[in-house]
Amino acid sequence: MRGNIDSVGDMFALTAAKYPDKTALVFQDERFTYGELNARVNRLARALMAAGVRKGDKVAFLFMNSPEFVVTWLAVAKAGAVGVPLNYGLVPRELKYQIGQADAVAIVFSPLFMERILAIRDDLPQVRTYLCNGENGTLDFETLLAGYPPDEPEVDVSLYDPNLILYTAGTTGAPKGAVLTHRNSLFNAFTCCLDYRFTRDDVLQIVPPLFHAAAVNCMLLPGLVLGCTVAIHLRFDPEDMLRTIQQEAVTVTWGPAILWRTLLAYPDFAKYDVRSVRLLGNGGMAMTGEMRETLLARFPGAAMMDIYGMTELSPAATLLRPEAALAKPLSVGTPMTLTDVRILDWRGREAAVGEVGEIAVRGNALDGYYKMPEETEQAFKGGFFRTGDLGKRDEEGFITLVDRKRDVITTGGEQVYSREVEEVLQANPRIRECAVIGVADEKWGERVVAIVSLRQGTTPDTLLAWCRENLAAYKCPRQIHIVNDIPRNAAGKVVKGELRKRFG
Repeated sequence: MRGNIDSVGDMFALTAAKYPDKTALVFQDERFTYGELNARVNRLARALMAAGVRKGDKVAFLFMNSPEFVVTWLAVAKAGAVGVPLNYGLVPRELKYQIGQADAVAIVFSPLFMERILAIRDDLPQVRTYLCNGENGTLDFETLLAGYPPDEPEVDVSLYDPNLILYTAGTTGAPKGAVLTHRNSLFNAFTCCLDYRFTRDDVLQIVPPLFHAAAVNCMLLPGLVLGCTVAIHLRFDPEDMLRTIQQEAVTVTWGPAILWRTLLAYPDFAKYDVRSVRLLGNGGMAMTGEMRETLLARFPGAAMMDIYGMTELSPAATLLRPEAALAKPLSVGTPMTLTDVRILDWRGREAAVGEVGEIAVRGNALDGYYKMPEETEQAFKGGFFRTGDLGKRDEEGFITLVDRKRDVITTGGEQVYSREVEEVLQANPRIRECAVIGVADEKWGERVVAIVSLRQGTTPDTLLAWCRENLAAYKCPRQIHIVNDIPRNAAGKVVKGELRKRFG
């Protein structure tokens, strides 16, 4: 390792040198110390370099949550290449787009996804290296590791070199590749360590997908920077999650509100000892005060925090700290340390207290969208990244997320915030999940349409009556569709583009 700490790889190597015998990673029955994990990372970095991967090259990787994901992510960074973590829920057409758009020259992937990769291989002429399990012309992962030394690779990587290309969720339109530098990732990791009050003694649990910016940059990297033990899960399973909390004495765990809702409904929850947990994190979706209180009652030693951000912000922007979580349950909190968050009106001026405007952030935004200069220019105005989210600030400086700009429904000349309608519907005990969209209407311009899944049987008319009791007439859905499940992407966000296609 060189004298300076200029990259994610440098930072991990430093931690591994300080705590070589401490458990770094836990996954099912596997355990890796920092020394063991770093050796595997170095071997793979050298293998990639021997296969022709050079500094600045793009390397796509496709795994479920696993040690292989972690090793590949860090190895690509140490090789000076740019990692492109892929959403394992994507179909071949979507994978082809992202791999091709990113100009990836190598793909590292799990055998689980062999069929998907083979289906697009002929359409990816720029890809030179396929690393999997040795079949179908790919290179064998474990054999390859054994053939290279565990010494640190000598690659000159700087803070401002690109580290990751993370594709936006793509709820509407084609996904954009957000380019994050090593500085972006490390800045976010250090800020999270500070604001989340992590310590080296913490045991962090990661259940959401690691390809998501929040999981990798807000939990995994901070944990590995500090020298924590990090327990990762293949996927969300209530029993597995609770068993791991008990066995590993997990102190910090995080997930979206839908995860917590499902966990609370698990019938055997009380069989597990969860008293080790000191901090619960919520991100991606709002959580009601009632649900928050129930969750904290189930985790008697824990406090609660909420994170707001997006991929482009590396991803954290604001934090609802534990001391305010119950007092302001629908707020996304106040800015993270060293982050400036403004609410701007339509003229680009700072909005008054209580006035709805666009949330704009300065501090740790992306380097740009890969090969999308126009989109990059549009995203930055006046030195701030324009999030496209609408929010308002109260007298104490707490920000409330009102809606996505694109999810504002204009009906009969009136603006309806879909999130407001969703909150009213979600308060109905018969509703499990809901999503509200705007659908083109010849008379009204757009009409409000709700899609709901139910806990208990009811009728659209009954739900409409509920809305009329709680919303102005123009905000009420004109149609309610009952479905079994609301479509979500792997990050837990509702795919409203799909709903618009289906019900528009």
